[in-house]
This record gives sequence, structure tokens and C-alpha cells, in this order.
Amino acid sequence: MKPVWDIPTRCFHWLLVGAVFLSWLSHEMEWIQVHLWSGYTCLVLVSFRILWGLFGSEHSRFASFLKSPAVVVRYLRGQLPAAPGHNPAGGWAVLLMLLLLLAQAMSGLFNSDGLLFDGPLYHALDSGWTDKLGELHAQLFWVILGLIGVHVVAIAWYQFGRRQPLVQGMLTGGEGGQAAPQSNWRALLLVLLCVGALSLAVYLAPEPQLMW
Repeated sequence: MKPVWDIPTRCFHWLLVGAVFLSWLSHEMEWIQVHLWSGYTCLVLVSFRILWGLFGSEHSRFASFLKSPAVVVRYLRGQLPAAPGHNPAGGWAVLLMLLLLLAQAMSGLFNSDGLLFDGPLYHALDSGWTDKLGELHAQLFWVILGLIGVHVVAIAWYQFGRRQPLVQGMLTGGEGGQAAPQSNWRALLLVLLCVGALSLAVYLAPEPQLMW
């Protein structure tokens, strides 16, 4: 029996849960360096998941779960049978969460508290843009928190109300997959690509200009 969720997708999911939680905790505790590295981790994970949505296993690909609005409406009306992978409504929620987290992590690269911390790309833009990105970074968190709440409620409803073992599936891979998963080596290569791109961007970031 082929799994619905491959190992890279499951690892991504739980690592992202931990990275987002650590980002929130480090902000609250003012652990600046921890917050920086948890942000890097979120950015790498989300970038990988977007690439995996294009080049990954069958049920992890966007093409397999991003359906038309008409299909989403039919699903919400109960007119479609259950299928392995993300349902039509959940698929769009996944994409929205990825885009929000991508915007949150990238805006953090340009953020500054004006005193103790400057993001690695803070000096790549003028103050007008960095102020806007800093405001986006602060406000977007609440949108993400709300979407996480909706996600948790939806999972609880399917898990306990409809008796669908979604949590177990994201731990074990589930059953009923329609195609063999892609190689884990492909996933590792994409992760290294994301790490390399972020490292290069940070390395090439302009240094602050000294005022004499």
C-alpha cells in the first residue's frame, strides 16, 4: 500500500510547526538570535514546500489538490466523495498558509527594532520600504495566527467529528496513495538549494554605511 504523504512532506509539516512556535516564543522572550534562526528555518522550509509542490510526490503537488472554485463548492456541499490527499477546500488553505508564511519570513529579513537588531537585508532597501516591511511583519503574524486557529479547528472536526485519522496520516504517511513517492534524495537536493539561495542572499547583503 502506497502512502498518501511521503517522508519529506511529513518532516516539513512537523518541522514547520516547531519553527513557527519557536519564532513566536523567541519573539516573546526577546531571544533575538533564536528568532533570527527560527525565521531562517521557516523560510527554508516554506521555500522547499513550494518547490516540492511542483516537483514532489503525487499528493504533495499543487496540481493534485488545487481545484477550481466550482469543485470547491461541490465539495463543501458534500457532492464529492472523499479522496486521498488534501480536499479541495483544504488545498487552497495550504497554499494560502504557505504564501503568508513566505511573506512573513521574507519581510523579517528586512526588519529592524531600531536598537539591537537589524535583519540581514535591512540595509538593502531605503527606510521607507523597510518601515513598510516591518509593519507587515508585525501585522501579518496575527493573520497567520488566525489561520492556524482555523486549521486546528478543521483538523479537530475531521479527526473527531468525521473520524478521519488526519493526524495519524501526517505521522505515518497514511494509506491509499495513488503513486509511489518521489525519492528522498530529490527532497534533500531541493532543501540544499533553498539553504544555498538564502545563504547567498545573506552573504551578498550590503553592510550598513558608516556615518562619519
